[in-house]
Amino acid sequence: MSAPQGRAAAGDDALAVRLTQAAMALVLAIVSVLLLITTHRLRLALGGVDLPAGLLFGAAFQLVTCVFLYAATGSRLPLVVLGALWGLLAAPFLGRGAGGGVLLPAVIGEQAQLSGWIVQGLGVGIPFLVAAVITVVHRSRSRAG
Repeated sequence: MSAPQGRAAAGDDALAVRLTQAAMALVLAIVSVLLLITTHRLRLALGGVDLPAGLLFGAAFQLVTCVFLYAATGSRLPLVVLGALWGLLAAPFLGRGAGGGVLLPAVIGEQAQLSGWIVQGLGVGIPFLVAAVITVVHRSRSRAG
């Protein structure tokens, strides 16, 4: 009887690990959404060039968040959860459509606000891109080795 109990305990442990990974991703998704939405319009004039500092910072933050989640868990699950939740958590700020709301206006004075679209792409795309890169690297290593 100890084998079935051992399997159940191992299954419970695996479930607890996955739930912990998802919880980590949820917390970091909340932080990421709040940070990226509040800073995405920040610009920095440097040497006559107007740099999109908010978008660059947001991309760097999202990339560091993905690296941290993978390094801390060794799993791609939190990356997928981060990417999936990012869009859902950002939805209240979007208004009527993607890129159109109070904090992410689609148009201001007949000028399209591409930074709203870009920040959404960064928030959702980077986690999925990092997970895809990790998958490709793992598969190429397993075939080579």
